[in-house]
Amino acid sequence: MNNLRNKKKLIAAMLVVPAIVGLSQAAFAGPSAGSLIDKDFETALRKFATKRFFNRIDATDEQRTKISTLMDKTMEDTRPDREQVRQGLLDLSDLMASKDATDDQIKAKIGEVKAIRQKVQDRRLSTVLEVRKILTADQRKLIHDRVQDLISGNARPLRRISMLMEE
Repeated sequence: MNNLRNKKKLIAAMLVVPAIVGLSQAAFAGPSAGSLIDKDFETALRKFATKRFFNRIDATDEQRTKISTLMDKTMEDTRPDREQVRQGLLDLSDLMASKDATDDQIKAKIGEVKAIRQKVQDRRLSTVLEVRKILTADQRKLIHDRVQDLISGNARPLRRISMLMEE
């Protein structure tokens, strides 16, 4: 019995560890030359999150296709603006570290970054509203309940990797 448990743990570790290492390497490898966003890592994270979302709402194949298409388009369309936000934050950091930067320069840079972020948020809102039209009333209720739980602190904690290794 104990031997079977150890075998299960070993198999789980053999499956989980390479996935974690791969994601870690992608995260630490950084973005490709000339870009502040690692497109491959970003895509992997989006696919992981949408898979969990689709499973939570029990999405149909048609819903999965439509929603994935919308999200892919939004991700591509907002990438240049998200790059600008990241670059703006780097510039802001330089200004904050500089002894010559004025408060007005810092405030102006913050205003620029906020404006670009708002543009990205507006695009995301449009996508959310499009996705909402694709979902059924029951699916919207599932999302509502989950959001309520998260906001109120009643959500179950995320599973830990160690739970995968238990019976």
